[in-house]
Amino acid sequence: MNQNESLIGVLALIYKWKKHILGASFIAALLVALLSLTLPNYYQASTLFYAASPDMASPQPIGSQTQKKNTYGTDVDLDRLFSIAQSNELKEHLLQTFDLYTHYDIDPEDEKARYKLALKLNKLYDTDKTKYDAINLTVEDTDPVFAAQMANAAREKIDLLSQGVMKLSQKKLLAAYDENVRSKGIQYAKIQDSLQSTRIKYNIFNTASQGEAYSSSLVELEGKSQNYAAQINYLSKAGAPRDSILILKSKKVGVDNQLTKLNKDISSYNAGYSTILSLERSLKDYGEQLNIDKQRSDQLRSVYESNISAIHVIEKAEKPVNKSRPKRSILVIGAAFLTFILMTLWVIIKDQYLKNNWRDQFRNA
Repeated sequence: MNQNESLIGVLALIYKWKKHILGASFIAALLVALLSLTLPNYYQASTLFYAASPDMASPQPIGSQTQKKNTYGTDVDLDRLFSIAQSNELKEHLLQTFDLYTHYDIDPEDEKARYKLALKLNKLYDTDKTKYDAINLTVEDTDPVFAAQMANAAREKIDLLSQGVMKLSQKKLLAAYDENVRSKGIQYAKIQDSLQSTRIKYNIFNTASQGEAYSSSLVELEGKSQNYAAQINYLSKAGAPRDSILILKSKKVGVDNQLTKLNKDISSYNAGYSTILSLERSLKDYGEQLNIDKQRSDQLRSVYESNISAIHVIEKAEKPVNKSRPKRSILVIGAAFLTFILMTLWVIIKDQYLKNNWRDQFRNA
């Protein structure tokens, strides 16, 4: 017997039993159709969002040019959201918010209650990445309104938890800046005190103007002293009255005393000039840096206290209109097709069994 004759024989056998095969397939399809009517309808609500870049919650550095900030997050930010979406903290939030034990008819006193709830959520709650790198969060439920509410609540909680992660980093950075400002403030006060005591010690209160004043006063007093000396010398040779000469001498003594005091002040000024100049520069540098750190700290505090979303919502979950499952038509067609295949195999196997008498062959083996 060739292959064509064998195939024709199989087709003829199937045709011979067609009523039984088709009848069994019809009965199976009918039973599955009746059973599928007892299955509850499930509705799937979905919400779509992107991860926001942490740059959105970072203040612009003080004194730098404006830098371009990324709006959307990287794969790392996306992975963080996926981790949060599957975290126990999020599931606990959904459990408490929607009383899932009651909703899913799970006895909370059962020692396996948590396990049963986890199985239920794994079946009805899911997150996946779209081809455009967005996060698609879906929730299935027999109540379409409940499914939409739970999907939106899960997305909002993911946003809050992600903000919490970023705020924790911001809090640590803010604490570091505050400590830096505090320590620099202490150092700034020490430099101020040192500068003040040095000014008093050397009698210097303004290095620039005081130096100019000393220079002009020195020239003026030296000129006066020399002028008085010249007048006294001239009047003494000219035989002027003694009283006039004594008056000029007393004025010269006064100018000389002022000149001596001025020279002493200038010597003190010169001795303390470099120290005070160094302290003034240090005070200026510390003041500028302290001001920058304070502004940076204020910026960080403002960002920390603000509510900056960690996600970009593209689509909120709406009440689904069409059911997601069960696909009753697919179940019925699948059951009918499977029964048809199984009945066909059964007919072929039965025919071969009767032809070959396998029972005797096994006995004589």
